[in-house]
Amino acid sequence: MASTSSSMAPSLPPCLVFTNNGGDEQATTTLYAVSDGTHRPCEETMAENLGGGNKRRRCWVTSHGWVLVRDTTTLATFLWNPHDDDKIVLPSLAQCPAHAKCVLSAEPAQPGSGRTTTILLTDAVDPVLWYCHVGGPHASEWVRHEYDIGSLRPLVGYTGSLKKIMNRPASCGGKFYYHRSGDEIGVLEFAPGPTFRNVKMKGVQLVPVGDFMAAASPYFVDIQGKLYVAYIFFHNTDYHTVDDVGVFRVDFKKKKTIRVDGIGDRAIIVGSNRSFGGWCPATTFGLLPNSVYWMSQYDNCLHVCDLEQKTEEVRAPCSGAAASPRQPFWLIPTHP
Repeated sequence: MASTSSSMAPSLPPCLVFTNNGGDEQATTTLYAVSDGTHRPCEETMAENLGGGNKRRRCWVTSHGWVLVRDTTTLATFLWNPHDDDKIVLPSLAQCPAHAKCVLSAEPAQPGSGRTTTILLTDAVDPVLWYCHVGGPHASEWVRHEYDIGSLRPLVGYTGSLKKIMNRPASCGGKFYYHRSGDEIGVLEFAPGPTFRNVKMKGVQLVPVGDFMAAASPYFVDIQGKLYVAYIFFHNTDYHTVDDVGVFRVDFKKKKTIRVDGIGDRAIIVGSNRSFGGWCPATTFGLLPNSVYWMSQYDNCLHVCDLEQKTEEVRAPCSGAAASPRQPFWLIPTHP
């Protein structure tokens, strides 16, 4: 593996990336800066690595700010920091799922650092994952692994078996976490191969609204070594109406999640078509402190939620952006 770097790109504030993969002449990539609500065209090299205007490239963003990039023709694969153009060359990824999430166990380890970082790709449809260890004594090629974490209740009239998949995985302390059920958190560890276990937890109680049970979208977020869950609570099953937004700290000793009053000068960033969950310093990047920025896949709007004031601002970042056949995805700064 090798690492290269340059000073091509200045540090970027948190952005939503809009891509239009039409014909080569029409293909565009636009960045929407959530700090000031402005759109701007994406620089050519950055657009190429983000998949815009180059159907050979596929990318997966991560909550650490780095992007996994794969050339579908040459199979060249690398981690790329879009904020300073730093690059870590990886073993070629011969296969990958059509719909996947990418999670890093930690900030990427540079070659020769002696520290191992695990790159995890999970299929969003089937119980399959790909992983690669980088930087440390367990450095490896990409490995494909089929897992079994149980089955869903069969649908009425359906005779087959629906296997559970890792739902919105996130990393914290070198381990990977995902929602297995309402009262269980799944844990994936590598030593160096994958092992799964479940932790029983007292889940967040959803309050009934009328004749319906309120629905919610949970997102795991690692905030400086502690695991949190950001919940978007909806009105009944109306996914266009947000009733409440809460942030909960996962307490493994007490086996429950505990709602917190605030998260300080931080902004949690979640949602979009990649089921993204991350955070960044707020004031540094011109964001609202103690807040949650949620890009809804239901109304295609950005919801800015003030946790202290319990207020919500709804923005329409798609307005004025190039027409895009798919929802935008998050690009956030790297930070400690």
